[in-house]
Amino acid sequence: MRTLEEADVLARLALDNPWWRTGTVEAYVAALPRRALFEAFFHRVNRPGGGPPLVLAGPRRVGKSVLIRQIIARLIDAGTDPRGILYVSLDAPALHGLPLDRLVAVACAPDQPGFLFLDGLHHLRDGEATVAALAAAQPSLRVVAGVAGGAAPRPRDGNLFVLPPLTFCEYLRFTGAERDLIEPMFFGKGTPMYVVRDMAALNERFVHYVNGGGFPEAVLLRPAPGDAGHHLRNEVLAALLHQDLPGLTGIASTPELNALLALLARNTGREVSIEAIAERAGIAKNTIRRYLDYLEASHLIIRMGRVHPEGGRFRRMRTFKVHLASPCLYAALFGPVAADDPLFPALAESAIIGQWLASADLPNLVYARLPEGSVDLVALSPDTGRPAWACALPGTDESVAGDATINGLIQFSRRNAPLRWIGATTRTQAALKAHDGVEVWHRPASQYCYEVGRRVAEEVGA
Repeated sequence: MRTLEEADVLARLALDNPWWRTGTVEAYVAALPRRALFEAFFHRVNRPGGGPPLVLAGPRRVGKSVLIRQIIARLIDAGTDPRGILYVSLDAPALHGLPLDRLVAVACAPDQPGFLFLDGLHHLRDGEATVAALAAAQPSLRVVAGVAGGAAPRPRDGNLFVLPPLTFCEYLRFTGAERDLIEPMFFGKGTPMYVVRDMAALNERFVHYVNGGGFPEAVLLRPAPGDAGHHLRNEVLAALLHQDLPGLTGIASTPELNALLALLARNTGREVSIEAIAERAGIAKNTIRRYLDYLEASHLIIRMGRVHPEGGRFRRMRTFKVHLASPCLYAALFGPVAADDPLFPALAESAIIGQWLASADLPNLVYARLPEGSVDLVALSPDTGRPAWACALPGTDESVAGDATINGLIQFSRRNAPLRWIGATTRTQAALKAHDGVEVWHRPASQYCYEVGRRVAEEVGA
């Protein structure tokens, strides 16, 4: 029986590395828009020397493979020898079972500087350790590995880069609406402010984003909201819940995991507990914890911890808030939600929280619950662990009048004064108003969502 020879391996690799022959990446890659984090990721890839592997993590279908190929195109444009760039798709059947060091030895000249891009690290047994050993043995090789879902390693030494679902800013950019709706205003050298030219149109786009704008292909290939929902249900959701990925991380019951995700989606933006989830889902609490860890590592949900009214963290977390990392998953599971639906404010809240998915500040975002009401978003200082700013996310214009939706915010702000910033989201109104002596910045939820996504991208790239 004929075995796989070196020439066979090289021929297979050449299929995925057309720049060896042409000097360029495929034309379709250049035609696709770049993600907002492109420059930040490129600088991480192109840093001098080899060093530990750089891991690109994120849910399936957010564009990790496209981003890698766009980075390769940029490297070639910057003068990198195309023969010094190797891309390996680890889920290619022809390469299955071949030792990684053999693939590198076949395609890469020894001791020559170069780049190795591994797509689908989760398909490689003991992938994290194997790639780390390879990077240590090949100090001249810059190793970059893409990984989907819960197989992503824990961040260490800044070598994990998260590519989230589309932010609202990116959605507007990809659909060509950003310039028509948003105008940046610069005052000196400070952070720009963003003026909304047409609030009604921005809110309409925000509804489309919440229902179908989180994944590039649903936006670029199916721009109509109805078509986007169909594509999310039949393509994106099927890939996100694909059975092989949970199995690779030791989860045996994929249907049980999917049912839990549906339950969490129904409660996005709400406070939940392990006990309540276990009772409702009929799953053991330890299993629930393992499933939650997987879904969070897969960047499908975000868990927010709670702080005391005085701002301190609880020693034991009995309750937490759950958010879909991309609220369009709700529409994919249960259908679109209209702007006047009672559920929409919770989805809008999750959309805002999801803008921080790629930010190092995400672990410092918490919420508070007081007798007077809840505070949906509190940022803790990484230096002191104390509240730095706070925001209520009711998304209703009634909050400007000082109704019950921000009573908790006012009391929390007094107990934890001074705070750097205090805010509350509305539907259409923007105003700075004092409530019982506490100044609150009111701004529409759609505008705030845009600003957060844009500033997170800028901070990651700084």
